[in-house]
Amino acid sequence: MVHASPVLPVVSVVLCAAIPALLPWRFRAHYAVFFLGALCCVWRADSVLQSSWPASRHGEELLVTGHIASLPQQTPGKSGDERTWRFQFRPDDRSLPLIRASWYRATGTLRGGECWRMKLRLRMPHGSINPHAFDYEAWLFRQGIGAIATVREAEPCAGSSGPASLRWRQRVLDRMHEWLPQHPGLPLLAALTIGDDSGLSDADWDTYRATGTSHLIAVSGFNVAIIAGFGFLFGRWLWALWPPLCLRLPAQKAGMLMSAIVGLAYAFVAGWEPPVQRAALMLVLLLAAAWFDRLRHPSRVLALAWIVVLLIYPLAITAPGLWLSFAAVATIFYITSGRLKNRHFAIEALRVQIALTGALVPLSLLFFHGLSWATAPINLIAVPVVAVLTPIALLALSAAAILPAAGVPLLGVTASALSQLQLGLNVVADYAMPAWFAASPPPSALLLAAFGLLLLLAPRGLPLRVPGALCLVPLLLPTQSIPTKDFDVAVLDVGQGLSVVVSTAHHRLLYDAGPAFDEGFDAGESVVVPYLLGQGARQLDRVVISHADQDHIGGLKAVRHLLRVDSEFGAPDRPPCRDGIGWDWDGVHFEFLHPDGSGWTDNDGSCVLAVGSAPHRLLLTGDIEAAAERRLIERHSAQLASEVLVAPHHGSRSSSGADFVAAVHPRIVIYGAAWRSHFGHPRPEVVARYAAIGARQYVTGVSGALLLSRVGGDWQIVETRRRDAHWWNAAAEP
Repeated sequence: MVHASPVLPVVSVVLCAAIPALLPWRFRAHYAVFFLGALCCVWRADSVLQSSWPASRHGEELLVTGHIASLPQQTPGKSGDERTWRFQFRPDDRSLPLIRASWYRATGTLRGGECWRMKLRLRMPHGSINPHAFDYEAWLFRQGIGAIATVREAEPCAGSSGPASLRWRQRVLDRMHEWLPQHPGLPLLAALTIGDDSGLSDADWDTYRATGTSHLIAVSGFNVAIIAGFGFLFGRWLWALWPPLCLRLPAQKAGMLMSAIVGLAYAFVAGWEPPVQRAALMLVLLLAAAWFDRLRHPSRVLALAWIVVLLIYPLAITAPGLWLSFAAVATIFYITSGRLKNRHFAIEALRVQIALTGALVPLSLLFFHGLSWATAPINLIAVPVVAVLTPIALLALSAAAILPAAGVPLLGVTASALSQLQLGLNVVADYAMPAWFAASPPPSALLLAAFGLLLLLAPRGLPLRVPGALCLVPLLLPTQSIPTKDFDVAVLDVGQGLSVVVSTAHHRLLYDAGPAFDEGFDAGESVVVPYLLGQGARQLDRVVISHADQDHIGGLKAVRHLLRVDSEFGAPDRPPCRDGIGWDWDGVHFEFLHPDGSGWTDNDGSCVLAVGSAPHRLLLTGDIEAAAERRLIERHSAQLASEVLVAPHHGSRSSSGADFVAAVHPRIVIYGAAWRSHFGHPRPEVVARYAAIGARQYVTGVSGALLLSRVGGDWQIVETRRRDAHWWNAAAEP
């Protein structure tokens, strides 16, 4: 209820709505629990929102003293001594929020828990808003991060002001680098033991996604369960060595105690991040239920765990990990509880793994817009390997700390085994990507598939098991969202960059793919592909790249990787676009107006594409500047008049000259620019020129994705940030 609301409810309103819980009626307890959860959510959300950096102080520079609140992640810089650090920073001044900071071209070294005095350029949390795409602002909100910052100057303080657990993890990580310098298995070893995934590259995560093994690497419920299971077996075995002890306490309960101790210890060692906290809490609740012999009713135990987790972590309800974890545990209970036939452990484990792979398909499509058909066979091997190597890695790490002469060689062997696992996954990923099924089915199809899986996994003898497979068929069917006539336009919010999707009755064109940065944001993967999949498009009929600047071509690799592209123009490895090339799709004419074969500079060589015919034309101009604008006026003055113009060069002062504005005379102007762009786009003088002719102007960074369609002879424009924003999203204001 709270998360579905566009505005955060007021605490007093929630309290008033909870009054019926004080009256004696049948569902009083359920009603009370529901509104207790709503009240916790509103209270927690309001505290995070109140501490967030305000828009009025966006870009303000402030000298802040505090400590590094995470294990910092570094990436190499352009020169040998420089690097980029990304980390969380906790100010000593508690009136300031938790900060997600980036330090570019840094020459110093950061360590978790260290005290630093930094001059920060603070920014309000603000991300792109697009249909079906990743909500960066929601992710920051769940993490409790209230500000984004860039480090301008920095100097270390005396001492360490961070928590002892973080400083301890940093020391362990430093020792691991000393023991195994430059070892290829070290990043995976650090990720599985102390929860430090900073050494894993984007390419590594692409491999894990392609092979369906991300859940094994990012420490969460699976890893905690494995270590807790190891603790149970060890505790039960150790307790049973002294039979008199078993008379006082059964070995199974001794194993449960050891399981809780070991599982919680591992959760702290791995960083005690929110997903790990939730997994540890679930572990304790399940062990408590087993201790008091309440696992005969697993649904009640799971419901209690769900309620407790959301009361403690109310903002986690939008986190994919929460839903996947509970769905996995529910599936295990569903296929193992109350079944009469006893199977061999290996057969039962195989059955559980296959069931989990199938049961999580709807959620995987909902959250990740696709899955790999190779996930099941890969996990049949990877799951037991990681389940065995993780406890061994922790034992080797403990041994290395106590007795390095014996422990370090064992740690090296474990790292080598993990390195071989990584190499194997890399090889498999090359073959698994063709098996990637990209889709974003509608909620109705996902709910039907979930019901079908419930039938398929039901006990033998249920007559509807096989027909349940028919419920999965809608997942395979494309869900096309195609205009009935003319064409629709989506100018996506990709930050400082451009990406436009043009859809006719039976075709789709992508003009530019947005930016992508090394070890950072990729608009193709995070925005363009999710949007297209949400529209039911698994292929593109044509891709046009205006020119080779990163803010236009950066996302192309991901688009090619995840979707089928039939033809392309403009990319360096594809045919160039040339003046005069044209085609017709479903009665809509497309034609390149620029460049010709002359030697144009990078920006002025942008592909200019006219879509449709007068008076309802759309003009896409890339980053052309004054010289290209003059040529267009000279050669194509009659074809420039357009109702909709995507402004040249994001609204830079080098473009949109007075003559060009007069020649195009658009009614609607759209700037592909970030919110409060550090380039100052769109420039005030450019905005003034279009305002002088009465054009409506929009900035993607302010409005979110702009969806244009013709209704009754006029353009209807939907500003996604106004339509789809939640209370944690920034307002659609400049």
